[in-house]
Amino acid sequence: MKYLLYCVFRSVPQPELEAPTGVGGKPVLVMDHGGLAAAISELREPDSLPDVAAILAYESVVEFFFSRRTIIPMRYGCTVRDRAELAVVLDEHHKQYDGLLDGLEGLAEMAIQVPANGCDAAPKIDSAAVSPARFPDSNRSGVSYLLAKKQYYGSADRMAERQNELVNTLCYPLSGLFVRRKVELPSRGEPLLSLYFLVPHTLVESFREASRQCLKDGLAGPLVSGPWPPYNFVDFSNIKGTS
Repeated sequence: MKYLLYCVFRSVPQPELEAPTGVGGKPVLVMDHGGLAAAISELREPDSLPDVAAILAYESVVEFFFSRRTIIPMRYGCTVRDRAELAVVLDEHHKQYDGLLDGLEGLAEMAIQVPANGCDAAPKIDSAAVSPARFPDSNRSGVSYLLAKKQYYGSADRMAERQNELVNTLCYPLSGLFVRRKVELPSRGEPLLSLYFLVPHTLVESFREASRQCLKDGLAGPLVSGPWPPYNFVDFSNIKGTS
């Protein structure tokens, strides 16, 4: 029987007094092993794409444990075949998980998102700065190709500069209120510039208040959210051992 893995944390001497309901209405169990613990629930077979209810139930469980202790939140879909495999995973990655928990101790994730038009999105196809690859061969001379290439990459450089300026503008009033940050720049398919911050729990309200300075700086509708489990500060490519 497969188990869905919600999060990993350090073992605690007392069991949970509450038992949140997991995905599919299954009870959530806490398995302790070697000083670490994991929240799991039975996963119904066969696997299928999760619906909105499943995702919300999953996030609710993660947030339940996050509100009580430092956790490593997992992405939906991390599973183990049985409890024996979970024990192996906790053993093999004990040092890695322990280090992550040290780095996340007492911290929460806050997010700020800004519409991409606040930092000038990438040049459109019909703009003057068109990728040289879009010029038909029949119309492409050496001079026109090099000019188009210069315009295209010059525009990309200016766009990167504007995005960096916006990030600095957003972060300036938050100086001293976070320990790490992560930036996701907008792309053609993503209309938002997203910044994620690791913030001490004790400074969450100060962070939220300081973020209002962004509005005074004339930025277009920044959206501040959190505190959340620190999903964006866990390198899931290195969280191996689950399938």
